[in-house]
Amino acid sequence: MIDVRITDRAALAARSPSELAMYLRAHGWRLRDRNETSARWTTGEGDEEFEVLQPLESRLRDYGARILDVLRVLAVVEERSELDILGDISNVSMDVHLIRAFPTDSGPGMIGLDDGVQAFESLRNLVVAAAYSVSADQPKAVQPARKPAEVLRYVREVRIGPSAEGSFVLSVHTPVPPRLTSGQASLFDQTSEDFEPAEPFERQVSLRIYDAAQAAYNAANDALVDVNGLDSFTRSIRQGVSANLCEALVGLGGEAGHPFELSLSLAASRPLTRRSLPPVRFRRDHLPVLAAAAQELRELTAEEAVSVTGNVVRLHREGVGSGEISVAGTVEGDDRLRRIWIDLAESDYAEAVRAHHEMLQVSVRGDLVRNGTRVYLRNPSVFRVIDEDRD
Repeated sequence: MIDVRITDRAALAARSPSELAMYLRAHGWRLRDRNETSARWTTGEGDEEFEVLQPLESRLRDYGARILDVLRVLAVVEERSELDILGDISNVSMDVHLIRAFPTDSGPGMIGLDDGVQAFESLRNLVVAAAYSVSADQPKAVQPARKPAEVLRYVREVRIGPSAEGSFVLSVHTPVPPRLTSGQASLFDQTSEDFEPAEPFERQVSLRIYDAAQAAYNAANDALVDVNGLDSFTRSIRQGVSANLCEALVGLGGEAGHPFELSLSLAASRPLTRRSLPPVRFRRDHLPVLAAAAQELRELTAEEAVSVTGNVVRLHREGVGSGEISVAGTVEGDDRLRRIWIDLAESDYAEAVRAHHEMLQVSVRGDLVRNGTRVYLRNPSVFRVIDEDRD
C-alpha cells in the first residue's frame, strides 16, 4: 500500500456532510450524539475505541481541516491510505464498475490507442445493453438499435471515473439514491435492516451488468467443452446475455483481445448485504467464443421493426417484377455505415431505380437479420425515396 497523505483542503472541503455520514454508517461507526454543527461517532470497544467529530455545516471556515482530522483517524482505523479513503467517500453514493485490462504489449497502466478507444466505446455499449435488458418487458437475444428514453436518460447520468494504479483500468460510476427506508429513515439513525426494499432502476442496471457478464463468462466456459455451445448463451438471455452484450465484452479486450476483469463495488449509501460479488475475469480464449455467440444470435434472431436510411448502391432483377437492392446506410439509433440487402416488390423496386439514378437517399422499415457476412432487411415496408424538393 502506498501511504498517500492529503494536503489539498479544497478537495477535502468538496466532500459533503451527507457523504461522510453515509460512509461512517456503512463502515460500522455508531452515532453517539450530535448538535447543529457536529456529530460524534465512535467505533471499537474499550481501549480500542476510536472517535471522530464530524462537521455538519460545510460553510464553516475550517470545514476542510475538520474533514482532514476525520480522514486521518479513518486511515489509522482502516489501515489504508487517506487518498483511498477519500475516494471511497466520494463514491459513497455511487455503484462503481471497474474494468481492468491486462495488455501484454504495454507498460503498467497503458494500452494501445486503438485498443483503448475500442474499450471505451464497448464500455458504453455494455452499460446500454444491460440497461435495455432491465427496461424491456421481454429479454431479447438481439436488442434494437433504437433504445427507449428511459435507457438514454439513465446513460446520461452515468460517469466515467479516473483510471487507477496498476493495469489499464476503466471505471463506471453510477449515482444511486440512498436507502432511506428499512432502517435508514435518517442518515444518522441507528436502526436495523429487516428486509431489502425494491431496488431502483440504477441499482438494477448495476447488478444486471455484473450478472450478465457472469452469465456470459459461464456460457463461454460451457461452450468451450460442449458441442452445443450456443445453447448456454440462449439459456442465459433472461439473465441479460444478448448479442449486444457479448459484442461489448469482446470489445473490452480491444483489437488485440487482451484479457480483462470486471468487478462491482456497490454504493455504501445503499448496501446490499446478501450478495457476494467476486470479480469476473475473462481470458483471451473466451473472446472468440463470445464473438461467435454474438454472430450466431444475430443470424438466428431478427432485429425487429428497424428503420434503414441510405443510398442504393446495387440493383439486381431478372426480367420484370420484384428485385433485390443493396443499400449503404445506417440503422436508426446506430451511426455505423452498413450495407444491407433488401428484396422489394415491383413498384418499390422502380422507385429504388429512380433513387439510384438521381442519387437520392431511400428509407425503409423491416426486420434486420444476418446471414453469414451479409445483413438482410426482411419484411420491408414503408419504402420511400427521400426527395429533398418534395420532402
